[in-house]
Amino acid sequence: MASSLSSLLSHNSHSFSLSNTNPDSKHIFTRRPLTLAFCTKNESDTTTDTDNDNDNKNNNKFKITSPPSVSEKRSFAVATGELFLGLASRIIKYSNNRRISRNSGLSLLDKETNGRSSINFTGDDYKERIGKVIEDEIEPEVIWEQRVKDIEAEKQRLVVTSPGFSFSAAGLLFPYHLGVAQCLIEKGYIKETTPLAGSSAGAIVAAVIASGASMQEALRATKVLAEDCRLKGTAFRLGAVLRDVLEKFLPDDVHIRSNGRVRVAVTQIMWRPRGLLVDQFDSKEDLINAVFTSSFIPGYLAPRPATMFRNRLCIDGGLTLFMPPTSAAQTVRVCAFSASRLGMQGIGISPDCNPENRASPRELFSWALNPAEDQVLDRLFEFGYLDASVWAEQNPLDKVVGDDSRMVENGYAS
Repeated sequence: MASSLSSLLSHNSHSFSLSNTNPDSKHIFTRRPLTLAFCTKNESDTTTDTDNDNDNKNNNKFKITSPPSVSEKRSFAVATGELFLGLASRIIKYSNNRRISRNSGLSLLDKETNGRSSINFTGDDYKERIGKVIEDEIEPEVIWEQRVKDIEAEKQRLVVTSPGFSFSAAGLLFPYHLGVAQCLIEKGYIKETTPLAGSSAGAIVAAVIASGASMQEALRATKVLAEDCRLKGTAFRLGAVLRDVLEKFLPDDVHIRSNGRVRVAVTQIMWRPRGLLVDQFDSKEDLINAVFTSSFIPGYLAPRPATMFRNRLCIDGGLTLFMPPTSAAQTVRVCAFSASRLGMQGIGISPDCNPENRASPRELFSWALNPAEDQVLDRLFEFGYLDASVWAEQNPLDKVVGDDSRMVENGYAS
């Protein structure tokens, strides 16, 4: 699964045609001729006075005043991300294959015939123990775990609506997921009782949805983060900027809203790389730490090889759980990259829904690691909305959404 990320780099790039769009307009998008060509570049586009006025009104507490940095920092950020993802994905893929072939990944637990496992622990640290190990139904080489306290948090949610929605790792392609979420919320597919899950950027978006914030507000916050990185550089400092934006943007009770509803995927690297799904949070800071860990690409988010999360050495969750399952009976998986290009199965919403409205894999990967201009971010938001609209047309609300049976776990819908 994780190795599919590196496959994005093997395709030739081509120009990406875009048209101007207003992020504050009504979210009713139609296909239109694409007239304005964009591709990745090193210098920021100029903005109009009107755009600057609007940004100042919306982002008073996030004002950026630092001078721009040299373009080499941005290029280094992309190189750092590509190198890490390429090496780490191969190591983890090899480790997963060895674990399954030797049947040693579930050695601490009694493996059941349906692929799910559980064990009872005793002691003061009972709730911190791993309570479940599951082989992913779509990607059987992927194994993920849950602590006892996370399992209990999910059981406390009395009303659950299916399907749940899982958002893929996406780097800085936040706007695509935000556009998808905007459409699904408007059309009634995502409710307050809908389980969510995500890795890396997808985990952040899932937390934003659970917080009750508007997707337009989140898009503006994304532009603030992107502008900061364009001005000061991305590599080694993105994590600090991300944490600052999340602390200012998310409400104080976001952890309460997310408990038992939002699964955040992280990758544990001691002793073997393995996915961990977390959906019990003690505080707002604890939730931010979880999504920070889920997004941690060594050397890219911060100048260190890994980060500590709840006494576990961890890195980016997308390396082992690119699109983690939700706690609902069925999960619709949302991918910011082309599912057909990645060769992944069971993806419901992706750029494949509108093949004529998508960038090249090389462009998307570059924008995932290197902040794009605001007009590109606006267009990505629109693309996400359009792709989700196509999926919604093929999956009528009255036939898809319903009360979940707690007797069934971790299914998938596409």
